[in-house]
Amino acid sequence: MVLVTVPFVSAGGQAQSTSTAASTGTAPPTAPSAYRVIQASAGSKQVERNGRLYFEDPRNIFRLGDDHKVVVEFEWDGPSGAHKFQAMWKDPSGKVVVVTNFDFAPKGAPFSGLFTMLMDETAATGIWTVDATIDGQSAGTYSFEIVAADSAVPAPQPPARIPLTPADIYKHALDATVFVDKLGADGKVISRGSGFFLKPEMLLTTFENIDGASNLRVVFPSGRSQTTDKVVAWDRWQDWAILIANATDIAALRPVERKSWNVGDRCYSLGISAGGRIIVEGGILGDITQPRVGERLSLSFAAEPASLGSPVLNEFGDVIGMLGGGFLASLQRGDAPPQTNALPMPNDQAATASLAVPLTTVTLGPAEQAPSALADLAAKGMFLPVLQASSEVGFGTLSSGLDKKGGGPGSPLDWRNQFSLGDRRMLLYVNWEPKKKFKGMATARFFDLDNKELGQSPPLKLNLQPGNPVATNWTISLGTFVPGTYRVDVYLGDAPAWREYFRITP
Repeated sequence: MVLVTVPFVSAGGQAQSTSTAASTGTAPPTAPSAYRVIQASAGSKQVERNGRLYFEDPRNIFRLGDDHKVVVEFEWDGPSGAHKFQAMWKDPSGKVVVVTNFDFAPKGAPFSGLFTMLMDETAATGIWTVDATIDGQSAGTYSFEIVAADSAVPAPQPPARIPLTPADIYKHALDATVFVDKLGADGKVISRGSGFFLKPEMLLTTFENIDGASNLRVVFPSGRSQTTDKVVAWDRWQDWAILIANATDIAALRPVERKSWNVGDRCYSLGISAGGRIIVEGGILGDITQPRVGERLSLSFAAEPASLGSPVLNEFGDVIGMLGGGFLASLQRGDAPPQTNALPMPNDQAATASLAVPLTTVTLGPAEQAPSALADLAAKGMFLPVLQASSEVGFGTLSSGLDKKGGGPGSPLDWRNQFSLGDRRMLLYVNWEPKKKFKGMATARFFDLDNKELGQSPPLKLNLQPGNPVATNWTISLGTFVPGTYRVDVYLGDAPAWREYFRITP
């Protein structure tokens, strides 16, 4: 039998050493060890990817005649710096056949070592053991079996999955991701988001990307587009919707089958730069669950509004989630509501803190489920009405009161959207900068976060003329509210013109 050991060590998956030393008879130490084995595995075939070796055939049974080497890998957690590594191979009788020493200075933990034993047909059959030490301290033991040539060997384990390169992940995601344009009743674009395909006709996007739409335009990577108003499943609070779109020419992404991520894992998604897609790489910072909104992943990178609905992938290119889920989640957990004051411009590219909706929260539903039209969702009160008359508003705000020291109609004392019941009242102020004539009534309507209307303000008569700014205000009693988050929409006649969210505390 010929035995040769070739060590390989990596630190952080990069640094490596291939130095070897002669055999010694050093006995394994018994002192408490500073090194913890994270995992140990064996196989006979390896492939290099991104500076790291991976087993193609992970197993712990090897057969004479068919197998000519055994490779054992240890991965450790422990102090970095210069260390002396040693491995002792023991045959089934317990005899140390070879001891190998080498020096290496890993830059950080975890770090790993690969040891290879070449064998011929005369190798002893039975259970072999590899004892590892670092700086004379115990660093783990791994056992494997060598069987005779005519022995039955269990089927090998599935090949270990090999992480994709960022370039592969980018292309993988890009080929399946589309833009989703929200269209108003006049066919104009209200806003742009993203979505991706899980099946040839199953397009996943955020509910926010369809909220209030009369129609949707799907823009494919090739540049072609199609319109759809069909939704097969949705959840407003969890912020996802599945659209029906014809995409037989697009590659679908592979979803994870179960929750397989952890806080600290690397992840990838698609961002927006100069109107095009870019790859975004980061990590999972947190995994939280809130009432009604469900689970959210907190990510280490920001997301532009047009990228919401893009896939979040792991290092193997599997979809673990979707960018989105931030709006109702922030309102539900008690953050100060966002101050809108006016309709954001379409395709606004200001980056926001990034959350993701885990794919495990998405219910695909039965394949035979009949789709619903966007108009059906609007009729059920699922949608926010589009701010059709937002162009008539210069600005609006909520305030604690009106400052009339300068004379005239006065101005808001402050701009705020959080009040307590002790404030007793709040001021709703809108400055109109009309682009067209209007003669009629303006009203303020109040809603909860389920879009249920709670009440209206008294109407105010307005006579708007282009080029003549006009200020209006309402004093709202807070005594009719219970602590919570609410929405107020100001209507110009029958057309919503301005919107704000506000919070009432005890």
